Amino acid sequence: MNPRAPMQYLALLVVVALLGGCGSEKPSGPFDPAGSTGTANASPNASGSTGRIRGIVRFQGSPPAPATDAITADQNVCGTGVSLPRLALGKDNGVRHAFVYLEGVKATGDFRPQQSLLIDQRDCQYVPHAMTIAPGAKIEITNSDPILHNVHAKIPTEDGLQTVFNIAQAKRGDRTPVGSPFTKPGIVHLSCEAGHPWMSAYVFVADHPFVAITNEHGEFVIEGVPPGKHTIKMWHEGVTLLRNLKSLQRYEYEEPYEATQEVVVEAGAEAVIDFSFSLRSSS
Repeated sequence: MNPRAPMQYLALLVVVALLGGCGSEKPSGPFDPAGSTGTANASPNASGSTGRIRGIVRFQGSPPAPATDAITADQNVCGTGVSLPRLALGKDNGVRHAFVYLEGVKATGDFRPQQSLLIDQRDCQYVPHAMTIAPGAKIEITNSDPILHNVHAKIPTEDGLQTVFNIAQAKRGDRTPVGSPFTKPGIVHLSCEAGHPWMSAYVFVADHPFVAITNEHGEFVIEGVPPGKHTIKMWHEGVTLLRNLKSLQRYEYEEPYEATQEVVVEAGAEAVIDFSFSLRSSS
């Protein structure tokens, strides 16, 4: 699986090497991934035939002040101003909403992928912000706000960005089944063009269960990992705002951060892997 993206859009999906430590938001088991070679420790919760990977994604340095923007539409619901924090930090600078995953591994026979995903538009934000799902799973969109929103899903292709679906919902309580639009592994970006350009979310489409989303303290766990040497990766959306394209109702951010490491997993044991990154130089 390779969630690399060739061009820039609201949050650029151009993959670059990370500087540094080379579906829910709590550490979870199958269907949640991870990425230097880790050490194996005895773990009473690891299966006898498989192992576990756990770790933390941390930010190095002083957190940047989030960009801000004035809200000109739907102020009665969205407010008059919005903060644009692309970096959510918890205890010890743990980074929330990072994807951690194994690359080049296949699903085991007992893989039972999530069959559906509900994406809400609530308080002028997408909920959840980061999601994982299997190819072919059913998607449903709902609107909890009393105003017009839309969910524009885009994937990177060799020719640029391709729209997967663009669903508009005009009122609270609207609920729209989208079918099974995501058929291949990769990262899908969601954005709103109904006057709310700060609304943004990501869906990691994975054809195996070895994917995780870091929780509010940057922690992740991947259960049931086959023994052996694995390539493990971390992906986090770009942090720095480059341009505010008001006429297009769109923000452009720096490229995402990505890191790759190797990890050795032993049966019945736990491998510990940590990632870290710092902001790129502005020069």
